[in-house]
Amino acid sequence: MDDQKLKALVEAERDWIIAKRRALHSVPENGFEEFKTQKIIMDALDEIGIPYQTERTWVVGLIQGALPGETVALRADMDALPLEEPEGCAFRSTHPGMMHACGHDAHVAMVLGAAKVLHAMRSELHGQVKLLFQPAEESLGGAEPMVLAGVMENPHVDRVYGLHVMPRIPLGKVETRPGTLNASTDTIILNILGKAGHGAYPESSADAIVCAAQVICALQTLVSRNLSPLQSAVLSLGIIKGGTAQNIICDNVEIRGTLRTANREIRAMMKQRIRETAEGIALAMGCRADVNIVPGYAALVNDDNEAARITRIAGRLLGEENVIIKPEPSMGGEDFSFFCDCAPGAFFHLGCVRESEMPAPPLHSKDFHIDEDCLTIGTLMHAALVLDNQ
Repeated sequence: MDDQKLKALVEAERDWIIAKRRALHSVPENGFEEFKTQKIIMDALDEIGIPYQTERTWVVGLIQGALPGETVALRADMDALPLEEPEGCAFRSTHPGMMHACGHDAHVAMVLGAAKVLHAMRSELHGQVKLLFQPAEESLGGAEPMVLAGVMENPHVDRVYGLHVMPRIPLGKVETRPGTLNASTDTIILNILGKAGHGAYPESSADAIVCAAQVICALQTLVSRNLSPLQSAVLSLGIIKGGTAQNIICDNVEIRGTLRTANREIRAMMKQRIRETAEGIALAMGCRADVNIVPGYAALVNDDNEAARITRIAGRLLGEENVIIKPEPSMGGEDFSFFCDCAPGAFFHLGCVRESEMPAPPLHSKDFHIDEDCLTIGTLMHAALVLDNQ
């Protein structure tokens, strides 16, 4: 389809897309509790005439083109964050203590907008379009259970795309990169087990606090002494709990943290070294270390060809000067990675604040906001990605 015609079709739906975003913004919900959000999505799909299936709180819509072709999936996450939204927004959250502070309301509205445009031209559409409205990106992770439930099959998805609004990028610009875009996320839980005793007689005890201190210091050297300076990993320990009284030698210290890595090899190596370091130091100090590493999201690795497709289309629609190639991966997590395990896919960032308003409040801030002009830009990118090669 001609770019100018597509832009006109998207622009014609501008008010509808904004209205859906504002409705979604007013009912932010926790992961796997997005029942009002789900209802807004279902009502919108019913209005358009798109069939869909639901499970738990997710929604999967399917647009059937009249002509043979690929199945392309568009993903939008839909959960919110436990923040109190400040006064002043005309469509402010009606759920106390909850806010769409990460832009997922915008993500859903953009996919709905693309769905409305694509459904209207289904008589000339090649293949199918799957609409993946995903819960719980911020918490338990909704992508993996959706994949396990078979949303990437029947029909099998050939290409998959997602985006995230980004307040550090000016409105009108798109950012992506080939290869790793986001890190894997794992939770580290260490329990250092010693032997309690009287604080006056340390020789009869095994001090878990002293041992934990040595373990923490040693773990902070793993990145600098096991990775090249050109490679990426982050190990941050955010919780330490231990002790019952000032004159009792502690016999149990719990340490919790997060591990972020850029690829599978580094992830496996860091997990092994964390375990070896904690267990070895504990043994040397007469204690024992129980190491539990809870798997999180895998690294989000963009398919090179699909990342190139995004940059090519963004350059064509928005101008080459508005395409940013991210120089290095982010250490933030993104469970879109599970969809990319099933089909070639790519993820991109969308500028959502005017340059004159920057620096803008970041994601996950109570002051986070978007310029709603980004909604039609994201909608246009989604629709153009589906239509590419038709």
